[in-house]
Amino acid sequence: MNIELQRARKRQMFIFLLVCFGMLALLGRAYYWQVVNPVVLDGYTTAQLANMEHIKNRVVNAPRGLIYDSNGHLLVSNVVRDDVYIEPIQFWADHADSTQATADLSVLVYKLHQLLNIPAEKLYNDFKLGQGKYPLATYAIALSIDPAKSQQLRASHLSYVFLEPHPVRVYPGGTLAAQILGYVGPDPNTPDKYIGFYGIEQQYNTLLSGKPGSFTAETDLNGNPLTVGASSAQQAVNGANLTLTIDSTIQYDVEKALADRVQQVQAQSGTAIVINVHTGAIVAMAGVPTFNPNPGQYGTSAGVKGCENQISVYFNPALYCMYEPGSTMKAVTMAAGLDQGVITPDTTLDDEGIRYFQGVPEPVTNWNDIGYGTETMTGVLEHSANVGAAFVAYNELGKDRFYPYLQRFGFGQRTGIGLPNLEALGSYRTPQDTQWTLSDLTRQAFGQSIAVTPLQLAMAYQAIANGGVMMHPYLVATIANNGHLTRTQPQVKGTMISSQADQQLIGMLNAAANYNKQATFPGYSVAVKTGTATTQGVSADQTVASMAGFLPASNPQYVILVKIDRPQATIFGGTAAAPVWKQIAQELMWYYNVPPDLPMDSAGQQ
Repeated sequence: MNIELQRARKRQMFIFLLVCFGMLALLGRAYYWQVVNPVVLDGYTTAQLANMEHIKNRVVNAPRGLIYDSNGHLLVSNVVRDDVYIEPIQFWADHADSTQATADLSVLVYKLHQLLNIPAEKLYNDFKLGQGKYPLATYAIALSIDPAKSQQLRASHLSYVFLEPHPVRVYPGGTLAAQILGYVGPDPNTPDKYIGFYGIEQQYNTLLSGKPGSFTAETDLNGNPLTVGASSAQQAVNGANLTLTIDSTIQYDVEKALADRVQQVQAQSGTAIVINVHTGAIVAMAGVPTFNPNPGQYGTSAGVKGCENQISVYFNPALYCMYEPGSTMKAVTMAAGLDQGVITPDTTLDDEGIRYFQGVPEPVTNWNDIGYGTETMTGVLEHSANVGAAFVAYNELGKDRFYPYLQRFGFGQRTGIGLPNLEALGSYRTPQDTQWTLSDLTRQAFGQSIAVTPLQLAMAYQAIANGGVMMHPYLVATIANNGHLTRTQPQVKGTMISSQADQQLIGMLNAAANYNKQATFPGYSVAVKTGTATTQGVSADQTVASMAGFLPASNPQYVILVKIDRPQATIFGGTAAAPVWKQIAQELMWYYNVPPDLPMDSAGQQ
């Protein structure tokens, strides 16, 4: 056999072996598709994968609505952050060779671990979501990453990894008005969806969220939409913008004054509210302790509690913290007596510091065990005499005329501020309750045996300041929803007492302020009542100290309530809460340029 023939046969053999090797490779690939992984790569799924290569469906997030204060200052905004997604199905579709898949996955996991600090074991498990009976095309492995990490990931050009930008909620003021606003976080039921929790963010979540859109388009090999390909889009509907009644300047000052005072008197917690007398608009509403609602911050307060360590710090204590109001409730008792005509400011009783009431096992005593002899109703408020308040409820009004006023003033009911799921009802026993006794009647007259929220009590004083007319409180001034503006109009809730009785009561509260001089200051008349509430079964030095009232007394503009829980350095409303009340009052008069109603060198009778 000549040399040329041998060479020809060798070439034929080489070509034959090459064809056989190719056939074996194709048979192996077919065996993998049809036997090893038949569910993932059956005909239907293979067609889907092919379609996915050329058709991309994307959800277009709707920008969440912004929230402003009453002066147009931004309280809540959005910034763009990236979520990190992987493509598990595509990875396994491109890696039929298990050895190569293991090697490539190890490199990919290592790089993602280094960039995002995600445990490698978790990343391996995330990629396995592309296998099995119900494989995932995409899966989020990190949400709202830092912009610096986004830049590093883009520079790395990692296969099977992409970034999905979305707006992230930010609160420029940090803790400012946090318990009013709430926060935004992942939906527990849909982790890649964000919803509002607590406060305005929760109550108005649907309006603020808007409606997401969608975009479907044919793409090239790099995933870019083809200009000549088929495409369709549904525009996202932006979330509505809200403007609140809160004035961020006053809100900041109230928060700081309250926090400073809670620290000074070594208290557990505190609450303060400022309300516009004539409209019911909330000007400021603060709680201590509070939290930072920004991403990555709100979770650090998960174990913190306010309201005497009773409720989560995420709840607004002005709406959700129930407490016995103590002597601030005496103004409501006097309102009922004056309106019914059974007392006048000059009606007297013999106050011996202790009084027995028929059918009541325990006598009523004054807080300081001091008797004041012949005492007027104005004197009852000046001295904060429990005996006098119980006398009005038990002897002058009786249960049939006392309890309708508790209901009328809104106790035991939500205020209607617009946050129904985030507001407590409060509670008190009535003659209709089987456990009610006459002891409840005498004690409720001076703020025991009744639980109220700070807002309920503040609204009672709002009605007194407003000629006896209670307004509906509200926090949202306007809603701007894609060209449609809804403005909240002040609404009358009802008339609590007659204008004549109301003017008498304002004079009595003004006299009490002038008598004690704990909240008075030059140029303005004030009408206030202190409260030092003790709880049965709790040590008498563990109090809730408060002050509620309004100013100017001659032409009321603002209601202020301050509540300090369990102060230690000083335990009385007139010493623990009054300094904050006075500080806030002075700030309001200056900030809103309210004309003085007294000479600037005097602080006294209007």
